Amino acid sequence: MSEDHQNSVDSDVGNDYETYLKQRSLNAVLSTAAVISSIWFALGVVVLGVGVLVRPAADTVGMDPVGREHPLTIMKMPAQAPGAKQ
Repeated sequence: MSEDHQNSVDSDVGNDYETYLKQRSLNAVLSTAAVISSIWFALGVVVLGVGVLVRPAADTVGMDPVGREHPLTIMKMPAQAPGAKQ
């Protein structure tokens, strides 16, 4: 085998190994990102599910059971009880 051909083969082997290392590193990063994003997605699904299942009563948020708004009734306390002396 000629010296030029041997240098070319060694160079290609070196480049292939560097490419392999880069791809392996990229694969590790992408795998980690996929796991982390899956965890965030699952957490979001749980939070939204809890929000849908544990919603407040319609009266609490100023709605009737059909979903129409109605004014909240605020009970005003009298400034002074009837019959009290001033």
